[in-house]
Amino acid sequence: MSSATLSRPVSWKKNLIALWFAQVGTTLGFSFTFPFYPLFFEELGGFTTERAAFWAGLAGWVFGLGMGLSSPIWGVLGDRFGRKLNVLRSLILGGLFLTISGFSQTPFQLMASRFVIGATSGVVPTIMALVAAHTPRERLPFAAGIVQSGLFVGVALGPLLGGIIYDAWGMRAAFIATGAGLWGSALIVIFLVREDFHPAESSLGLVRPFLVLWRLSTSRAMLPLYGVVFLVLAAHLMIQPAVPGLVSIVEGGSDSGTASGIVFALGGIGSAVSAVVMGWLAPKVGLQRVLMAGTVLAALAALVPYFAIDYLTLAVGFTAIALFSGGLSGLVNGLIALRSPSGQHGAAFGSAQLAHAFGVALGPLAGGAMVVTWGLRSVFLFEVATFVLILLAVAALLGGRSTRDE
Repeated sequence: MSSATLSRPVSWKKNLIALWFAQVGTTLGFSFTFPFYPLFFEELGGFTTERAAFWAGLAGWVFGLGMGLSSPIWGVLGDRFGRKLNVLRSLILGGLFLTISGFSQTPFQLMASRFVIGATSGVVPTIMALVAAHTPRERLPFAAGIVQSGLFVGVALGPLLGGIIYDAWGMRAAFIATGAGLWGSALIVIFLVREDFHPAESSLGLVRPFLVLWRLSTSRAMLPLYGVVFLVLAAHLMIQPAVPGLVSIVEGGSDSGTASGIVFALGGIGSAVSAVVMGWLAPKVGLQRVLMAGTVLAALAALVPYFAIDYLTLAVGFTAIALFSGGLSGLVNGLIALRSPSGQHGAAFGSAQLAHAFGVALGPLAGGAMVVTWGLRSVFLFEVATFVLILLAVAALLGGRSTRDE
C-alpha cells in the first residue's frame, strides 16, 4: 500500500454508509432463518408444534449464552488487533457456522450450532465499535441511530424473504442464504471500509485488558447504560410471542401468518425510521429530552394494541410503538460510545452485547410466561411498566448533567 494511501484520512461518512449496508445484509441474513426455528426443529425431530416451539425457545437461550460469554472477549481483542478485523471475524465465522447449521441431521446438532453461532458472531457491537472509533464525538448519536436503522431494515425484510426461500427450497437453502448474506457483508467491509488503527496502551498485555474491561463495565458511567440496553430490548421482545395470537383473533384466523408478517414488517420499518430521526434530533434538542420523550410516547402507544379489537388498530398500535421506541437503542449506543474511553470502544460494546444477550434470552421468555399466566394482551401492560423503568433510569442517568455536554 502506498504512503499516499496510508496518509489519506478516514472518511467517517463513507465508513458509516458502507457499514450501514453491511448491517442490513447481516441482519437480513440472520432473519432468513431466525423466525423459522420452530419449523426447523419440527422438521428434524418430528415434534408437535408446541414441542418444536419449546426447542426453538431453548435454542434462543443457548444462542444468548454463547453470545454473552464471548462478546466481552471479542471486544477486548478488537481493541488490541483492530476493529475492522474484528468485524470481518464475526461476519466470516458467523456465515460459516450458519451455513453448516443447514446440514444438521438432528435437533441436538442444530441446538449445538446455535451456541457456536452466538459465540462466534456478535456483529452489531463490532460494527458499532468501528463506527465509534472514527466518528466525530458530536455525531455519535446520529451515527449510532443510522447503524441501528440498518438492523431494523434487515429485521423487517428478512422474514418475508426467508419464508419464500424456505417454502421454495427448504431449510438447507435458507441457512445457505443466511451465510451468503453475512459473506456479502464481509466483502463490503473488505473493499469499502477503512480503519486508521492504533492499539491503546490499555489493550496490551495478557491480563491488563480484562482488568480494564471489568473496571469499565462495572463503572458508574457504564453499568446503568447496560441496564437500559437490557430493558429496551426486553420491552421490544416481550410482546412478540403475543402478536401472532392477537392477529389470529382480530383477523378471525384467516391468513394470520401473512397478516402477522405484515405487522412485524411495519414494526421493523417504523423502528428504522425512529432510529434515524431520533439520532438526528438528539444533538439539536438534547439527548435526554429525545430519550425521555420517546419513552413516554412509546408507553402510551403500547396501550393502543392492548385495547385493539380490529386488525388495523392492532397494526397501527404496533407500528406506533416501533416509531417511538425504535431509536432508543441507537441513542443508548451513542451514549456508550460517548462515555467509553479512547481505544476501549470494543470492550465497551462487547460488554453491552452481554446485556443484549440477556435481553434476547429473557424478553421472549418473560412474554411467553405472561401470555400463559394472564393472557395475550397482558404483555402490553408489562411493556408499559418496562418503559416507565427506562424513563426512571434515563432521568437518573442524565438528570444531573447537561445533555448537550454528552
